Amino acid sequence: YRRQRQMCIRDRERRTTLEYQTRQWLEEALFDLLATKKSLHNISIAELSEHAQIARRTFYRYYHSKEEVLTNYLDRLIQDYIIELQTEKLSNFEDLVNFFFRYWSQYTESLKILQNANLLVLILQRAYDKLPAIYTTVMAPWHITNTNQKQITYDSRFITGGFYNIFDEWLKGDYQTMPVNELVTTALNTCLLYTSDA
Repeated sequence: YRRQRQMCIRDRERRTTLEYQTRQWLEEALFDLLATKKSLHNISIAELSEHAQIARRTFYRYYHSKEEVLTNYLDRLIQDYIIELQTEKLSNFEDLVNFFFRYWSQYTESLKILQNANLLVLILQRAYDKLPAIYTTVMAPWHITNTNQKQITYDSRFITGGFYNIFDEWLKGDYQTMPVNELVTTALNTCLLYTSDA
């Protein structure tokens, strides 16, 4: 029985590893194709599967559509962002600005491909639903006592939308010459401009 159980565990681990590898191959294939075709619409499931070097039926074992490959990738980035954000000790708003741009700039190459394919906005759309729910779990002294859900939703949209648009502008070309710390300074200057009493 023990040997049988160990074989089952090993088989499950092997299947988990294979699933992870297959999903990763499909994500890489999708971004390779997006980089040249500039449109998700122009990529077929057959082409995507072939590029990932898997059978088409294997694709459907893990995904229902090519869009799902992309949204799963984006959801994972957003989820990782949320997990890191919840463990980060933010002592002021500047820390949040710094954290946001440093996190997303790690994925400049893939996000630039999405921007060129007019798909970058999907991050914003998918993040909007998730961020208000975790608002009060983030260690941020400026909003931790806010319990008004409507206000939390508006705050989240305002902050996320503003940061996203600054990042989007930077990604259009400045990312090649402007380092992330300069981007953070620019974003903070923008925030200060509209929040100062002067």
